[in-house]
Amino acid sequence: MKDLCLALAHADTEAEIVQTLKDEGMWDNPKHWQSFAGIENNFSIIGNQQALPESALVEKIINCVDAVLMAECLKRKIDPTSTEAPTNIWKAVEKFFEVKGGFLYNLDARKRAELAEKTVNVVASGSKALPSYSFIDFCEGQSATTMPKTLLSLMGSNKLRIPFVQGKFNMGGTGVFSFCGDRNLQVMITRRHPEVSVYEKEDTARDDWCFTILRREDPREGQKHSIYTYLAPSGKIPKFKATSLPLFPMPYPEAYGREVEHCTFIKIIEYQIPRYKT
Repeated sequence: MKDLCLALAHADTEAEIVQTLKDEGMWDNPKHWQSFAGIENNFSIIGNQQALPESALVEKIINCVDAVLMAECLKRKIDPTSTEAPTNIWKAVEKFFEVKGGFLYNLDARKRAELAEKTVNVVASGSKALPSYSFIDFCEGQSATTMPKTLLSLMGSNKLRIPFVQGKFNMGGTGVFSFCGDRNLQVMITRRHPEVSVYEKEDTARDDWCFTILRREDPREGQKHSIYTYLAPSGKIPKFKATSLPLFPMPYPEAYGREVEHCTFIKIIEYQIPRYKT
């Protein structure tokens, strides 16, 4: 499973991913795929999220920022929905990162760069015409147990009562799907932050890496439209044990190679942004 995970993470084209999964006997077997969010009619929701690919990309970064603040809250054993939690994003940034007023312009360029590298990163790879973008954050992370309720959920209430995050409706992260190549592929790899998972003894998967890949399937027999599904062989999200994974970029131009001990890594494949004429 580790080898499959890394093969998917390092692929930059749809063709590579499809062939990798076909070689494993997974791509064409419907038993290995589950409806995204457990909703068979999810295309009607996901397909109407964003009109512009640029706006959809921003939603991914917003989700990463939310994860940063959530992690800092959970590491301090503060219930994000409680009165102990910060009441807005600016107070959260000030409390957790000691940034005056919560505004990043109060940090000099060096400190901003240091904060960015250890929290949220965006990496472009592949071709210039159809690049793939990886979003890497070193925040709360997820486990195979929590993924269905978070990264693989839709219209849930997991952020509804948390005042310091920007996401509210639990669907903005799906806005990129329709702009990803022909099959709308997205790779997800994550491991729970050890300073968070230490409090979650009941989660038996809390120390494992887990991964999946999202895709758009053409209508099956009897269906009127496509459906979004995610890889879950035998109904289970793939997971494995490893101390670290080479998911973070090395110095340019190496897009991968640096080992990370935990993170959330989301890669959108062959993203389509039209070139604007000057």
